[in-house]
Amino acid sequence: MNDNELEEILNEIKNNKESKNSLDSNEFEEILNSLNSKGTEEETVADEPDVADEPKTDVQPQAEPLQESDSFNLGEKIEADDEFLPVHDIADDIDDEPSLYIVEDQTPDTADEEQEEPEAIAEEIDESADTPAETPDEVQDEAEDAIHFADLPNVDSADNKGSKKKTAFIVVLVVVLALAAAVGVYFYMSNNKSTPQTPTETKPVVTEAVEPVKEVGPVNPLTGESGYDESALTQRPVAVVVENEYSTSSVRPQWGLADADIVLEGESEYSTRLLLFWSDYNKLPKQIGPTRSARPPFIRFSQLFDSVFIHAGLSRSKDNYVGADTVFERDNVDHINLLSFSESSNYFSRDKSRTSTIEHTGCLMGEYTAEMLKKSGFNLKLNDNKFTRFSFNEEATPLSANAANEVSFKWSKSYCPKLAKFSYDSEKHKYTTTDFDSKFGTSGAEWENLILILDETEYIVKHNYKHVGNSETYCDYKLSGGKGVVCSEGTCVEITWGVKNGKLWMKDAQGNEVKLNPGKTYIGYGSSNHGGYYEIAGTQTAATE
Repeated sequence: MNDNELEEILNEIKNNKESKNSLDSNEFEEILNSLNSKGTEEETVADEPDVADEPKTDVQPQAEPLQESDSFNLGEKIEADDEFLPVHDIADDIDDEPSLYIVEDQTPDTADEEQEEPEAIAEEIDESADTPAETPDEVQDEAEDAIHFADLPNVDSADNKGSKKKTAFIVVLVVVLALAAAVGVYFYMSNNKSTPQTPTETKPVVTEAVEPVKEVGPVNPLTGESGYDESALTQRPVAVVVENEYSTSSVRPQWGLADADIVLEGESEYSTRLLLFWSDYNKLPKQIGPTRSARPPFIRFSQLFDSVFIHAGLSRSKDNYVGADTVFERDNVDHINLLSFSESSNYFSRDKSRTSTIEHTGCLMGEYTAEMLKKSGFNLKLNDNKFTRFSFNEEATPLSANAANEVSFKWSKSYCPKLAKFSYDSEKHKYTTTDFDSKFGTSGAEWENLILILDETEYIVKHNYKHVGNSETYCDYKLSGGKGVVCSEGTCVEITWGVKNGKLWMKDAQGNEVKLNPGKTYIGYGSSNHGGYYEIAGTQTAATE
């Protein structure tokens, strides 16, 4: 901008003043913009423009001290081509044209200031251009007569020339710091600004198969299997007498046989009889049977496990024969005779779907057995001093290198014609048999362990059986111990067994305690002195050998 252009603008302002026409804010802004644009074209603006033939003035723009009502927006973005200007460039712009920078960001506080202050400023500019420098008192008087915007600088007198550089420096420093802070905030907000994420296809994570951790928990004391009900650990098991008359197909398959924890099969009158054990009497099958009468050998064997003995009828003592009635009383055995209940009761019933012969139809109703036991008044808490605890491996383990895939068992030579046969199923890891199947169905009985033991027996004749003149021969076991074999996982180990302090024990040839594998167990109970034997892989072993 040259001197003539500046003089032309100042004259225009002066003429407006003399004509009493006040510049409104828009007109004044146009003048300022004109100054700004022309100053930019000239690229340089003199701090003190020289006007030909006119005395120089020392009037310098000076920032007025900020008041609480001032409304500066130092944090406002200053952009060029969508990018921030470098901080040093902003500072240079402020040094060149401080008044224009401040005016550009100010907002009048009131409507009156918008109408009056442009005229007052115009008077100041006009007087600074046409008249000599005023004294400080004159400048102060004129300032008091005018109404100033907070966003426009006052024109200082010559006496303030000494402090102008210091004041300008402070203003520049404040503005630079504020702008630097604004730039920092902007970049922080830009970097943390949430942007829409392009959805990507989620690929399934492929992981190696991990075998589930085997739960241990409470273990069934009769099977060694985990997952047992902890509340049943301290309760006594039950032992139920079930029929197995070999010549009568209607008694097979026995109800509840496949569910029993332990199945004991011993010799009875020219046949065998079963004793089914359950550790938890709260979880018996719906129906168990056909239930039959008590015999002394089965009563004594049940007491090796502190069981409550359940039966349907009993043998009575006569002549040299000691019957079940005597054993119950003499040995103080807790027992329940189902025949003491009505056949229509919840505890005992008869199933005549296979036969009408009354002795083959009796059943224990499993779902009401717990209720029946609680009403019996017996102490149902397990006495560990009377309870045989088998030892179990944590996982299924072969017992030896001796194969035992086909196993046979004979109870006696002359008094029991039955020969039991078992086969090992390597896929199921269990022994199976068809001995309990009939035209009425298959038993589904399977066992992880076979225990075959031979005991000394005695056959006792009771004359005038049932008072009709006939006689009956009973087989009595002595629980004297002897030989035996344990089979599991298709292998076997020969044992010796016995009873000590009311508990069953089993040891191998080296005198070590024999361990069973977790699962159900079948016990074959035969005669050592009357031709009983077990046969494994074609090799027969008898107690007399």
